[in-house]
Amino acid sequence: MAATLLEILETATITVSGFLIKKYVFLEPDMETEKQRGFYLLSFFVIGIAFLIFGKDAANMAALLMIGLNICLGRKKHRLQGLISMIPFPGIINGLLVPVLLVPPYLLALPAQETQIYQFMLYGGLAVLLILFYWKGKSWRGWFQENMQNRSLRKSERYLLWVIGILMLLFANHTTMQIMVDSGNVRAADRIYGRGLAPFIGITSASAFVMTITIIVLIVQGNKRSFYHEKISHMQSGMVTFLAEVVENRDDNTGGHIRRTAKYVEMIAKELKERGAYPDILTEDYVRDMVIAAPLHDIGKIHIPDSILNKPGRLTEEEFAIMKTHAAAGRDLLLQARAELGEFSYLHMAIEMAEGHHEWWNGKGYPNGSQGEEIPLCARIMAVADVFDALTSKRCYKEAMPLEKAYAIIREESGVHFDPVVAEAFLDKLAG
Repeated sequence: MAATLLEILETATITVSGFLIKKYVFLEPDMETEKQRGFYLLSFFVIGIAFLIFGKDAANMAALLMIGLNICLGRKKHRLQGLISMIPFPGIINGLLVPVLLVPPYLLALPAQETQIYQFMLYGGLAVLLILFYWKGKSWRGWFQENMQNRSLRKSERYLLWVIGILMLLFANHTTMQIMVDSGNVRAADRIYGRGLAPFIGITSASAFVMTITIIVLIVQGNKRSFYHEKISHMQSGMVTFLAEVVENRDDNTGGHIRRTAKYVEMIAKELKERGAYPDILTEDYVRDMVIAAPLHDIGKIHIPDSILNKPGRLTEEEFAIMKTHAAAGRDLLLQARAELGEFSYLHMAIEMAEGHHEWWNGKGYPNGSQGEEIPLCARIMAVADVFDALTSKRCYKEAMPLEKAYAIIREESGVHFDPVVAEAFLDKLAG
């Protein structure tokens, strides 16, 4: 009876630890809450049936298969790869359990009955830790669910988990065979090699346990660093938008302009990325930095006098010449900010967008007269967003232009004012 109960506890431990490792170490997403709870119930039912009919080994295999199925169903894409990604699971689980379940009784030469008592105590301790995790760790799990759902393992972390998983699987199988105990508590390894094998098993098992725990701790710490980096990025983005809005509030003509243009920039960038345009440039980081930097494209207007910035009528040639200086002024301001604050990728992007968003594809723009792909991609995207919002927004000197007319102007200026690839992506996405 005690042996059967220990087998049940072993299967339950493998199942629970597998689901926890799936979520908190491998960062595989769950299904929707209700579906996930239903899947947990289904998993324990299937595993229980496998245990009753085929025994412990079949139940453990069923547990791993259900975890793999959960990975597949929780993903939005590359679902079948979920089965491949779970290959390291058995090794990692064994790397945690074998050194604490089997090795101490072996090293202490405990008889069978005392070994069972030790293992019951260990399972009890694990159960207490699990209860504390769900009771005391509620806020942490909420934070994890909210902030880590979009985080995935880095390649280096994934490779480490695969290496450690395979090594621990080999270690666990080898160690378990060495510590086989028959009913008389006679160790097969001792009969062959003598008791001198014990120190070697102790050292390798302790090393395996420490290695496994170390990798898990490193990944959890990586999750925390990712979370704090995300918080800092959000704070920086908020400060950037706030600073840009302070400047924008001087201009009575452009309320909401920076937020709208930032949305257009993001939309155009994602459409281009989906089309496979500029694949060497449009990385995830590039798009993210571009959206953060977009509100700063008109930061140079802080140097433009109010009399020009808020003039209700058309600007004279002299006034327009002064207005055009905001592009170079914005570049210089942001260069100074970078010198003071240090290198941030979004600041480099902001410099390019501030300087280049009035450059034309045919080279007739300002301040440098750059043309074609000499103009940074982020500035070419901002040019479309900026002009479209100016056309469709009410200003003190004009009414908002109808959307169809604005689309027609963007279409006409494609290849003249605008990068034709960017203009096409914008029109297809927004104008249909």
